[in-house]
Amino acid sequence: MSHGVLTGYCMPKTLIIDDDPEFEAHITAHFAAQADGALSDYRFVFARDKAQALALMAEADDIDIAAVTIDAPAIGGMNIFKELKDKRLRVPRIALTATRDLPAIRAAMNAGAVDFLTKPVAMDDLEATLHKVFGDCEERRRAWRTEAQLAAVRREMDLAGTLQKRILPDDFPSTQNLEMFALTAPAQEMGGDFYDFFDLDDGRVALVVADVSGKGVPAAFYMAVVRTLFRAAAPQADSPAKCLEQVNRILISHNIPGMFVTVFYGVLDPATWTLEFANAGHMPPLLVGPEGDVRAIESGGGVVLGFDHGIAYEQDSLTLGEGEALFIYTDGLTEAFDAERQPFSEERLIDYLLENRSLSAHALATNVFAFVGAHAGETPQSDDITSLVIRRF
Repeated sequence: MSHGVLTGYCMPKTLIIDDDPEFEAHITAHFAAQADGALSDYRFVFARDKAQALALMAEADDIDIAAVTIDAPAIGGMNIFKELKDKRLRVPRIALTATRDLPAIRAAMNAGAVDFLTKPVAMDDLEATLHKVFGDCEERRRAWRTEAQLAAVRREMDLAGTLQKRILPDDFPSTQNLEMFALTAPAQEMGGDFYDFFDLDDGRVALVVADVSGKGVPAAFYMAVVRTLFRAAAPQADSPAKCLEQVNRILISHNIPGMFVTVFYGVLDPATWTLEFANAGHMPPLLVGPEGDVRAIESGGGVVLGFDHGIAYEQDSLTLGEGEALFIYTDGLTEAFDAERQPFSEERLIDYLLENRSLSAHALATNVFAFVGAHAGETPQSDDITSLVIRRF
C-alpha cells in the first residue's frame, strides 16, 4: 500500500542506520517493486555501523529523516547524533528496536526520537511512519518559513513607519511672539494622518493638517502623494482655495478609487498675524482665547479632496490675537473610544483646551495625547491622531 508523497513536497531521503543486512534488502526490494519503473516516493541510504553513519551524515546535506536502531552496540543508539563533528543534523529521527523495552523506547524519545518502529518492521508501517514524520516536519518548516517571512515584513513595516515619521518636519517655528508645534500618532505602523508646514517666498508660512481615509499602508502611500502635491502647488497658488482646487484636480487625474483626504490648509502671515485658510471636509479648528473661550472655526468649508465634485472651494481668514492659540486636529482624537465605546468627544477636548489654555504650543499639542490615552484605557487606538497648535504670545 502506498501512501504517496504529500502534495508539493519533494521525495524525502531517509538514512537507515541499522546492522541487519536483511532489513536493508527488504526495504530496497519493497520500494523498488513499488516504483515499478518510476521514481519511488522515498529514497534511502544505509549505514551498518557508527563509522559509516557518521561519515554519511557529515557529507550529506539532503537527508530528510534518520531512522536508527537503538539496541545495536555497534551503532550507539540516539547518542550517535551527538558524535557528529562541526555539524548538527536537523532532521526528525525514528527509533528502531527489536524489543519492546518500554524504558529504552522512552529514553530514545527523550533523546529526540519523534516516533519508533519495532522489528521486524512491516513495510506498510515503515511507509506510513515516514509519510507522517516527513509531513509533520514539512509543516513545521513551512510554519518556520511563514514566521520568518512575517518577521521580515514586520521589520520592513517598522522601517517604513520610521521613514514616514522622518518626512514630517520636526523643526518648528519659534520666535518671541510665535510658537508652533505638531504631533501625530498612527494607529498602525504607518498612518494616513499628516501635518506639514513650509515657508513661502513672500515670508508667509503654509501649514497643512490632513486625514486620509483608512489606515495602514494604502493610507500612508496616499498621504505621501498628497503631501508632495501640496508642497508643489502651494508656491504657485494665489489663495488657499485655489491650492485645494489644484491638488484635487491632480488627485482626480490619478483615478485612485476609494481614497479621499480631508485637509485644513492655511497660510499665515507672521507680520500681520492673518491666517487665510480653506477647509476640505476637515474638522473645524478650535480657536482658544486667553480669557477662557473656545470657538470652532467653521467657515471656509468645502468637500474632501479626491472626488470630482465640481464645487468651488471657499476660503476665509482670521487674525490671531495676542495670547490666542489655534488648535488643529484630526477626528481620531475626538473619536478615540473607551471600553464602553464612548468617544473622547469634542466636549472633552474643549474642556482640556480651557483648562490648559495658558500652556505653550508644544505642551498643548502633546499633552492632549495623555488625556486621550487616559480616556481610552486599554482600548486599542482605532484611528490615527494628529494635533497642530499655533500660538501667539
